[in-house]
Amino acid sequence: MTIPKVICDHLGLGVKTGLPYIYHSKASNPFVNLKKEYKGIYWQEELIPFFQSVALPKDCNTVQKCYIELSKQVRAKLSKVDDYFVKLADAMVTWIEAWDELNPSPADLSNGSSK
Repeated sequence: MTIPKVICDHLGLGVKTGLPYIYHSKASNPFVNLKKEYKGIYWQEELIPFFQSVALPKDCNTVQKCYIELSKQVRAKLSKVDDYFVKLADAMVTWIEAWDELNPSPADLSNGSSK
């Protein structure tokens, strides 16, 4: 289960999947790849149960609010797995701040503000 799926489920939105947009040829060295990706094998033991049990409060009624709440839960519950998840939580907040700045809501535009 991924972050977008958790948010869509919470907001009652559908998720459509299809063929990947990018084709990945496995011509690279599998031993080099394993060295780069081995943490993910261990992380799955924590990540899968985390995403299966995520609960978002009712006041999370926009994608942005859901994403910010998930960032808090990632920090609180996954930072013990690896420091990477602290950085991920910070990046999630930065991403939403940038999104909101570059995509103001109609209410923000009518008030003359950019946020």
